[in-house]
Amino acid sequence: MGVRRIDTTPRKMPRQERAKMTVEAIIAATAQVLIEHGYERATTARVAERAGISVGSLYQYFPSKEALVATLIEHHADQMIGTMRRALEDPGHATLADGLGAIIKAATAAHRIKPALQKVLHEEIPRIGGLAEATNVHRKITAAIERFLHAHVNEIAVDCKLSVLAIIIETVLESLIHKAVIDQNELLADGLIERETFRLIMSYLTAATSSK
Repeated sequence: MGVRRIDTTPRKMPRQERAKMTVEAIIAATAQVLIEHGYERATTARVAERAGISVGSLYQYFPSKEALVATLIEHHADQMIGTMRRALEDPGHATLADGLGAIIKAATAAHRIKPALQKVLHEEIPRIGGLAEATNVHRKITAAIERFLHAHVNEIAVDCKLSVLAIIIETVLESLIHKAVIDQNELLADGLIERETFRLIMSYLTAATSSK
């Protein structure tokens, strides 16, 4: 049996300021309802009530709960990507170590953006058809990391393609920082997870080893 495709595309994009404010209120209400009720019990009626509008008004912009959630994921991902890109593309990072430290701090800051919402998005939302396509944050961050590595390639000793190194770094950051922010807050004390993540990645990048 094939995967059921669900329309996650908004019905229309707001142009007037009042309409934009309405959509922003709907997205904010979606986040609140997801945090409070979880994905399964979240409904368009609950979102509309929380946003202070009618369900009919909500349906003018979004055809389904899945469309609401997909848009919320995109907004949340844009926030995270923006935080990471600002760190990665800062021209003030003269060395690999400078940039890596900034990336790790940015990853921590990005994961601290509405951690309760991140937990819901990560644990409860099923990947149904086009809904999975709404989140490409990892790919975008990996591409930004690869560009950063290109700028500091002379400082990298490990014998590996930069594209692969970028995937490894993004995966390590996502796994460790997500774990600390969502499940193991004690690792955030005194910058512990940031220091250890820096040491782990920096030692890997600067170790003069040959690939097999």
